[in-house]
Amino acid sequence: MNATMTAFVPPTDDGHDLLDNWIRPICARLGIRLAVALPGAGQITALAAQRASTFVVWDCSVEGPEDVYAAFNMRAKLDPGSIVLSRTPLPRNVLTRASHAPVHGEVLENPELGVWLERRLRRVLGAVRTPAPRLPEPRAHYWMFDEPADYFLSFHGERRREAGEWRETFEKAHSVTVRMMSPREYSYPAEVVTRQQMWEGVARLMYEIVTTGRAIVHPTPDYFASFWTVSELLATLWLLPRGSTPPMITSAYAARPSGGIRRMEHLTARAVLGVPLLSDAHADRFARLVNHADPITTVPQIRRPPEGGGRDVTGMVRNVGHRDPELASSRFWDEVRVPCSICAPKGRRAAKVDWDRHMDLSWNERGVDQYGYFTARREDLGAGGIRCPGCRTRLRLVNEHGVRTLWTPVAEGETERERPILRRDPVWQVLPDGPREAETLPGKKGLGALLDFRDRGFPTGTRWVSARGLG
Repeated sequence: MNATMTAFVPPTDDGHDLLDNWIRPICARLGIRLAVALPGAGQITALAAQRASTFVVWDCSVEGPEDVYAAFNMRAKLDPGSIVLSRTPLPRNVLTRASHAPVHGEVLENPELGVWLERRLRRVLGAVRTPAPRLPEPRAHYWMFDEPADYFLSFHGERRREAGEWRETFEKAHSVTVRMMSPREYSYPAEVVTRQQMWEGVARLMYEIVTTGRAIVHPTPDYFASFWTVSELLATLWLLPRGSTPPMITSAYAARPSGGIRRMEHLTARAVLGVPLLSDAHADRFARLVNHADPITTVPQIRRPPEGGGRDVTGMVRNVGHRDPELASSRFWDEVRVPCSICAPKGRRAAKVDWDRHMDLSWNERGVDQYGYFTARREDLGAGGIRCPGCRTRLRLVNEHGVRTLWTPVAEGETERERPILRRDPVWQVLPDGPREAETLPGKKGLGALLDFRDRGFPTGTRWVSARGLG
């Protein structure tokens, strides 16, 4: 195989170091012919490289005013030969089949990126695989794409110690590995998020569950009171065999206090956990939500009709319901949801899970939803506090973790051609001990389960299709 590579690298000191001391030597060792895109290269250069090269490596680090996002496109997320590296956290909606980057709040160095890149290339080319270095959390999950854990464990974040002790017992008893998400991997406690961010997190969790192929639910009294854990259960049930749909995972289980597990099929989840059945209508709704939030296959531009080359990308993604008015709306992508720990449910029973309400986006604008979230305008967050419409508590907001970026490529025909391609949104969190201007009862903190992503060779443009399909 006469492999070729095109590298897109920002003109920074670290970008040059990655190119000269890692990418070039790796290509020389593996016999890959290397071409380097000129600084400032745009879409035309990127498309030509994607058509002609076996691999396209993107250094997507953002360390100043110069980066590679002027050339980055949807094909970079979907092509099997695309490889994304970054020393800084990636934009929320930039994920590929092969990427290595830090989680928010972390950074990576070039040596780690270089080792990962060579390991990835050797695997694809069929060369002798290099030993996988042991990396500490929270980065280790990126190495589990090749060697995933045997099980994915769904647990409430505030029960981490309890769930961790159960995992340790189970792993020793059965000589297996169980994947637990690390704290703060993709969300901070009580973080203010958009509806799109919430369902983007569910899509990330789905990739993680599919990677392991087997899921274990660790039910605790507060498991069914969290949007994130209930969403993990919903995704697990959706991925299990249903009618004619091929299953994307082999099995699911419920944890027992003794350290054992009980098998849970789609139709027996009600008997095992006590949750309502998932109907075909629920499955259709879930697939549509995830398809419009999947960070591999979507960008905010799905709200625009495809034009020119955009039609080709639409065909690759096959994101059914391309301009679904509800899921292409500003309220889905831009309106923020603020978690109130006072109004969040405590100890909800499994039988009280309501799949319709869980996937309903038309929440009362003046009220609080079933998980304790209420709607706010992004521009109101900077005041440092906001009043919950449910309990009337004034919640304190802080921005201690910088910004999250969102990749928003300039669409054909867009009038503001010079606008920034990366949108930067401050990370706002609700302080758990904020001052109260009304008498309230103490409650638990906000976001209970944290998000992460891992993928192991999914088809280009993974499309989550329900039992009846999407029309």
